[in-house]
Amino acid sequence: MTPTRRDLLRRGAGAVALLSLGACTGKGDDTGSDEAAPSPTRSPEPAPWSAPGALDATAFAWGLLTGDVGPDSLIVGLRSTEPAVTLVIMEAQGDAWVEVQRLAGLPLQEGHLRQVVSGLQPDTAYALAAYADADADRRSVVARARTALAADGARVVSFGATSCFGGNRPWPSLTQAAAEALDFQLLLGDTVYADGAVTLADYRAFWADYQSVSGLVDLCASTSLVATWDDHEVANNWVRSELPAGQFEAALQAFRESLPQGEGPAGTGVWRSLRWGRTLELFVLDCRGERDGSTLYLSTEQMDWLKAGLSASDARFKIIANSVPITDMTALAGTALAEDRWDGYPAQREEILRHIVDGGITGVLWVTGDVHFGQIGHIDPEGGLAHDLWEVYCGPAGSFLNPAAQLFVGDPQYPVMVPLWNWVRFTCDPGAGTIRVQHVGDDGLDLSDITLEL
Repeated sequence: MTPTRRDLLRRGAGAVALLSLGACTGKGDDTGSDEAAPSPTRSPEPAPWSAPGALDATAFAWGLLTGDVGPDSLIVGLRSTEPAVTLVIMEAQGDAWVEVQRLAGLPLQEGHLRQVVSGLQPDTAYALAAYADADADRRSVVARARTALAADGARVVSFGATSCFGGNRPWPSLTQAAAEALDFQLLLGDTVYADGAVTLADYRAFWADYQSVSGLVDLCASTSLVATWDDHEVANNWVRSELPAGQFEAALQAFRESLPQGEGPAGTGVWRSLRWGRTLELFVLDCRGERDGSTLYLSTEQMDWLKAGLSASDARFKIIANSVPITDMTALAGTALAEDRWDGYPAQREEILRHIVDGGITGVLWVTGDVHFGQIGHIDPEGGLAHDLWEVYCGPAGSFLNPAAQLFVGDPQYPVMVPLWNWVRFTCDPGAGTIRVQHVGDDGLDLSDITLEL
């Protein structure tokens, strides 16, 4: 008999730790209040918008995406066989949807549209649909997004994260996440496995395949994305200097046109920061595109930007989106493949962790993908520099499950190990100074539940 998910949970030492803990870093609340108190939650949204016209699942097979929202803007991404589209933007006003913008005649370039929509209201829900210019009765799926908080805004913010989409189609955990109508969703790398691609056409073919899968279509229709990449968007364990001429540029173009995103201040443009008012600042790293293969995991420019941003941020939480773990995995993996994670770059690893710890920077949480199991753990073992800092491993959504997770259940450095396909829900309460972290399985059931005090 094929074992069920619950059978797997009960086997051995209990491969998944189902916990509800208060894990205190001893940092306290820095919101200006003498006593931590829960923050308000998000205002209700109307029932989903029923857009006129019929879904054309051929011309718009790849869904409609939004990304990198700000308090007054968002970025729309669309892949379609239509030469031009009209974008309709509806705003939530009370319990109704009201049309606030109609952008007609938007041309697609080689089958792709990237459109910045501005003039929006902060912390407000929007519904969008793309219509064929040649036939207004044909449209895309309806996409929902919510703008970021105003600069002085503070409330509970809920976001999701996952990584590694190699198998397990149609990625049912993503359909489960879609039902949440999250504030945003992090994609932490290996969204496509494009190994073997070299040209722009090659990469586009991989992205077209992945973006037509129902789990990803559902997720993208439910909330905005914030994406970084890892290795398989380009090639397995790639180093830029070793790639054939033009391959990096082709892979980067396909990544950008497939997942709507802003361009960061320098370097590859993948690293950037996003704010959700006073609740959180999100630092999105590029842990692949600027490695030198020996001593630099991040370019000096990216490292300086990250350190300065963390020091300057007055957000209650500083979320670092990291495609490969910074956790000391020596006990778990020894030196195996250390060059493929922060462990293999000890000088830079200590540089950023010492900057956080010695600088007394509070509210820091690292989130990562890559390793094909979920985890919540201390970045260093007991007595280490960064023992009081936490990292959460998110996913995989579909790639092969790493059996190593089952070997370290009960290790005090890793309170939760999740060797099952998952996405992760983060509920950030700036008033209470807590982030609730829940790994959620393909069937929508919680695989872990920990509340971290940061």
